[in-house]
Amino acid sequence: MTRFEIATAVIEAELDKAYLPGESDCLFLGLRVADALDPSLGLVERYWRAYTTLAGGHRAMVKAGFKSIEAFLESHLKRCAPAQAQFGDLVILGLPAGSRRADHVAVCIGTRFATKLETGGSLHMIDEVTAAFRTGAPHEPAQW
Repeated sequence: MTRFEIATAVIEAELDKAYLPGESDCLFLGLRVADALDPSLGLVERYWRAYTTLAGGHRAMVKAGFKSIEAFLESHLKRCAPAQAQFGDLVILGLPAGSRRADHVAVCIGTRFATKLETGGSLHMIDEVTAAFRTGAPHEPAQW
């Protein structure tokens, strides 16, 4: 299977599931894609059900020594420029949440970024991306 086929299958399966913190949320959408593209990571198994609420997710991350979702992803994946994200790479979106902004994990699906919110799947543009991370085997440079 190609990178596109692998990531697409995981994204579609995850977006079909009900939203459940610590099992099927934006973070686990990203972790499942990362694991599918590099099974040696074992991220889903390692962090499965580490929290059951969004507030609990933040507490679990801090307890594990991470100040943010960005720092968490950076500890497991290689950072890249948002404009260099390729299909299946993970990004952090800064989305409005009332009077503040909240970070969400999303997956690059070409020129847009798919995430999972409590209300369902959501697509976003690059202007909402604050950080990006490579998944899977090293990417080959584009051939022109």
